[in-house]
Amino acid sequence: MSLLETLFGGTVIVVILHWLLGRAGLANYWRGVISGAVPTIGYAVYAIMNGDQLDVIAIHVAIYLATATVLSLLASDKRNSGKRMHWAPKAMVVFFGLLTVIDGTFVAVSTQGVPPWVASLIMPRAKNHPVYSGFSGVTEHDEQAAKAVNEHLKTLSDEQKLGWDVEMEGLDTLKSGPSAVNNLTMRLHDRLKQPMQNAVVTLNFFRPGYVQMLPPLRLLEGKPGEYGGSISIPGTGSWVVKLVIEANGQRVEREHDVSVPAS
Repeated sequence: MSLLETLFGGTVIVVILHWLLGRAGLANYWRGVISGAVPTIGYAVYAIMNGDQLDVIAIHVAIYLATATVLSLLASDKRNSGKRMHWAPKAMVVFFGLLTVIDGTFVAVSTQGVPPWVASLIMPRAKNHPVYSGFSGVTEHDEQAAKAVNEHLKTLSDEQKLGWDVEMEGLDTLKSGPSAVNNLTMRLHDRLKQPMQNAVVTLNFFRPGYVQMLPPLRLLEGKPGEYGGSISIPGTGSWVVKLVIEANGQRVEREHDVSVPAS
């Protein structure tokens, strides 16, 4: 499940539980405790199994408990007054509801990027090429960074001169989780469309900004020109995959931005 699904889905569960417990005649205090605790405990179990990060867990717990608290305060005020709820508390509920939606959206965009269909509407390049819009961490803008850009452009030029045909399968269907095993296959052909054998093929998985890196994955040759391997991705969200191919004394590097959902 995505962050938006767990965040707003859990909030809806808090509201429904609070209403059902009220219909059952439970005291308002225990309505707030139970309606806030059940989704929080349920998500905690899911987060442990899914390997969610602490900042994502914190926003879920805060939203669930805040929702339960606000509902209990409003129910108590209404019961004590015996009249229809004043417009001011209603305005506060709407305000904090909108604030929750906006904050949740910001967190989702920062961790997973803008959804592809939204990116295609506001980013012209996204219509034909994958565009990563999530937060990539701190990026250097000094002479070393400029040198890296120049080296990357030179690599692209060298790759075009070689004329290698690289076909990668499995990156579009990646799943995260300790039990999810992702099978990856790469097919390599030369300029004459002949299979290239005895190549050294390595895949490097890391978070944008190099904030989290996985051990390199070596793809082994099976059929002529076909290399395969498997990997487990520990967390959901945006990852960068760096493909390194060494063959015939030449070296080619490619990077792909991928979004990995839960298994």
